[in-house]
Amino acid sequence: MATTLSVKTSDGINWHVEQQGSGPHLILIPSGEGDCESFSKGAKILSATFTVTTFDMPGMVRSPCPPEQIQNVDAPLMAKQINGLLDELHIEKATIFGSSSGSWAAFGLAAYYPERIQSIIVHEVPLVIFPSLFELLKLDDKGIVDNCRPLFENFFNEDAAAWNGIGKEYHERLEKNYVTWIRGYAATKNPFPLTNEEMKRRPVTWTIGALNQIGVWFNNIKKAHELGIEMELLNSKHFPYVSVPEEWAEHVKKSALKYL
Repeated sequence: MATTLSVKTSDGINWHVEQQGSGPHLILIPSGEGDCESFSKGAKILSATFTVTTFDMPGMVRSPCPPEQIQNVDAPLMAKQINGLLDELHIEKATIFGSSSGSWAAFGLAAYYPERIQSIIVHEVPLVIFPSLFELLKLDDKGIVDNCRPLFENFFNEDAAAWNGIGKEYHERLEKNYVTWIRGYAATKNPFPLTNEEMKRRPVTWTIGALNQIGVWFNNIKKAHELGIEMELLNSKHFPYVSVPEEWAEHVKKSALKYL
């Protein structure tokens, strides 16, 4: 069973952290909605092999923070924030998994703090922000929630039952997290300013979901090819750790152990 911690870092973030298992350190960074409960099934599987640490992102319901920590959020800022958390947790070296905007943080950690990163595992990296998300900035909070709810349930997920099955409390938190995501994370004009050289400072394992329309993440395929990284597929869309947690956990385990 996971141990829940509340950890405050020097930047004023009060992190909701969950840890379980033993072995080499594995960090799971959630995507835009910012709540680590989506990892619950996969983290439990991985805890048989790793010390698994995951957390809610700054500004989300369970990780309150000063306003400046969720303004113009980009890969360098996210990496700096999480690096501070790793310091507080006394985690000297780890493998990082990041999904969606969590992959910004994974690449950022590998680029700016390579000495503490074994390798990174990323899924569907938003190399640019979808233009439609900027349109949501024009809406009030209720409008943002009303648009994000079906976006996550039906576009980002192929298994709505699994997504909804995470639980009532989780989805109640997302009602607020969606607003933080749109106004603080998705509003950033250039969230991923890393060069090709910076993206290759540590070993990278990169996947996209096989059940997406190819155009959605085609820029990931192009960028991985440009970097000489072999793209892999998972039998999912954007949330493999929700819809196919066993397959996802096996992929993460194999990828992490390869570089230990």
